[in-house]
Amino acid sequence: MRLDIMKFYAGGAGLFSGVTVLLYPVSVVKTRMQVASKDTAERSASSVVKGLLKKDGIRGLYKGFATVLTGTIPARIVFLTFLETTKEASFKMVKPFKLSETSQAAIANGIAGMLSAVVSQVVYTPIDVVILSNRVI
Repeated sequence: MRLDIMKFYAGGAGLFSGVTVLLYPVSVVKTRMQVASKDTAERSASSVVKGLLKKDGIRGLYKGFATVLTGTIPARIVFLTFLETTKEASFKMVKPFKLSETSQAAIANGIAGMLSAVVSQVVYTPIDVVILSNRVI
C-alpha cells in the first residue's frame, strides 16, 4: 500500500492544527500568569480568563493565533516529512542487532521521532519567540 502524501500532509496538519485550536487559550492564560507581577490582580487562571474575556472577548484568548499557524504548519510538515523518511533508515540501522521485531520498531520509531523533533524545532523555535511575545502584549 502506497502512502498518499497529500492526504498525509493535509490530515496531519489538520489534526495538529485542531489540537492547537483547542489548547491555544490554555497557553495564552499560562503565559499571562507567568509574566504577571506579584501585585497584579491576575494571579489565578480564572482571573486571567475573566480579564481577557472582559477586555477582548473570545478574541483575547486567541491573540497571536495566526502567527502560531504560520509557524506550526511548516514545522509540522517538516516533522512529518523527516519522520517518514528517517523511519526506513532507522529500521535498517537497528536490523543488524537482531532484536525482536517489536524492539526494532520501538527503537527505529524512537530514533526517527527524536531526529524529526530536533529538525522541526529549527523551523519552529524562531516563530515561537514571536508567538510568546504576542501572548503577553
